[in-house]
Amino acid sequence: MKPLVSIIIVNYNGYGLLKNCLDSIFLNNYSNFEIIIADNGSIDNSVSKIKKKYSKYQLKIKILNLKKNYGPAYARNQAFLKSKGEIIAFLDNDTLVKKDWISQVVPIFRSNKKIGVIQSKLLLLEQPNRIDYVGESLGNLGFLKSTAQYGEMDNGQYNSQNNILAAKSAGMFIRRQAFIDAGKFDSDYFIFMEETDLGWRAWLAGYKNVFCPKSIVYHKFSSTKDIVDPNFNNYLVRFHGTKNYIQTLIKNLSFWYLLKIIPVHLILWFCLATYLLLTGKFLSAKNIYKGIFWNISHLRQTLRKRKLVQEKRKVSDQKLFVTYKLMSKTNLRYYINKFTNSQKVIITPENNQK
Repeated sequence: MKPLVSIIIVNYNGYGLLKNCLDSIFLNNYSNFEIIIADNGSIDNSVSKIKKKYSKYQLKIKILNLKKNYGPAYARNQAFLKSKGEIIAFLDNDTLVKKDWISQVVPIFRSNKKIGVIQSKLLLLEQPNRIDYVGESLGNLGFLKSTAQYGEMDNGQYNSQNNILAAKSAGMFIRRQAFIDAGKFDSDYFIFMEETDLGWRAWLAGYKNVFCPKSIVYHKFSSTKDIVDPNFNNYLVRFHGTKNYIQTLIKNLSFWYLLKIIPVHLILWFCLATYLLLTGKFLSAKNIYKGIFWNISHLRQTLRKRKLVQEKRKVSDQKLFVTYKLMSKTNLRYYINKFTNSQKVIITPENNQK
């Protein structure tokens, strides 16, 4: 019998996007699935509209109506408690799926019980010949490096299955037991890096994470940037991005890699904040400084989390970063160019937990 796949989607005031996502799911060619929608206190009547529009699918759809906006990590964990699937699929509400999106990954999970996470190929919804995301590695300075450049033409150059550090929730599959063994999402993250943190912990728990190029998801990306208050957008990106980057390294790196990476990583955050300050971007600088000092004031809490993660460790960082090639050597210029030249907004619709 085909394994049950539980599809989890977090929604916040995104009915217009969500209904398109659901329509594409119901056209897929894998029949044994359920959908759990975790609504983060929407005020656009998303829940009532979904119940009405998809009444004939009421046996397929479960809705978790949260009282307020708890952020995507917490919402996904709560939705997981309602799920029954052997495989969990996470989607953002601004995605459309190809009809064989599920059927391409199920045989991979069944072929190797050690595969914990699978990343679909994410293509841009409005430019489907261009790449959104196909996986990532950790740079030697402690920042993530995407395998593909955002917006890069998809000419089949990433059409092989390969190891990745982590997957993105816009198109992520994870084995149920791997999700449990890795410790689920860290609800304290609220937004940003929660998927990387989870995928990294899955590796440490003894699983492997891979990219599946034949499973395709189209991602709209940043569609709510126009309705988000710019100051709050800045807070989400700068504060939570800085805060969660640093604590992810503290939690998951082995002692010697931590000693080697974290000092340089912190210096780079301070330099970035100072640069923003000197160029008049005071709010951005403030939020980065705030993210840095959050880690200082919450260090004891993070170290407790680190202890739990390291106690479950089944693979060394040497094997992870060298044997599995999950660390990329990148110079400072790469990140400077990425920061100064990037025009994309980092907020994604489902993850934009305002």
